[in-house]
Amino acid sequence: MEANILHADLDAFYASVEQLLDPALHGKPIAVGGGVVLAASYEAKAFGVRGGMPG
Repeated sequence: MEANILHADLDAFYASVEQLLDPALHGKPIAVGGGVVLAASYEAKAFGVRGGMPG
């Protein structure tokens, strides 16, 4: 039996989901996480926010 591996890196996924669920966040810089940034929106990344940063 052949093993298959799929890796999908969904950039800014959790931030995009939050913006989808709350339209008031659309276009605003947001970061998702607790203690550390798990995901940052593209707007937040423009300010230098990156995943893994202490929050």
